[in-house]
Amino acid sequence: MTLIPTIAVVDDDVSICNALAELLEVFDFKCQIFDHPEKFLAAYMRGRFDCLITDLNMKGMSGLELQQKLSAADPDLPIIFISAQSAPEAKSEALRLGAVAFLSKPISDDVLHRHIISALSRGTMDKPDDLPREP
Repeated sequence: MTLIPTIAVVDDDVSICNALAELLEVFDFKCQIFDHPEKFLAAYMRGRFDCLITDLNMKGMSGLELQQKLSAADPDLPIIFISAQSAPEAKSEALRLGAVAFLSKPISDDVLHRHIISALSRGTMDKPDDLPREP
């Protein structure tokens, strides 16, 4: 029996959460969405999620703050950041703290899928061109 990975999506834009959830289901992943980082932390249990996709800038807690809180509780949880803003310093910080990818919105379905597969195998590549191509 193969376990289906569960991806958590945290973004304060509910339309982004819903769109990502639909896409992740097409990719045959389970998905749980959270419209605030605090809601994710309240539901969080180690091992419940196989990967986290989060926005950088959200009301209340930022994606970087969420990452810092999670790093102590679950340093092995792969985190993929998505952001509409060009934020080189935030990208550097997120990757330094262990994020497996930092992607700019809009992102293509294929690029996101490859980064999720990389994250699930604990890959650490941050550029789509560095990812292996599927045959």
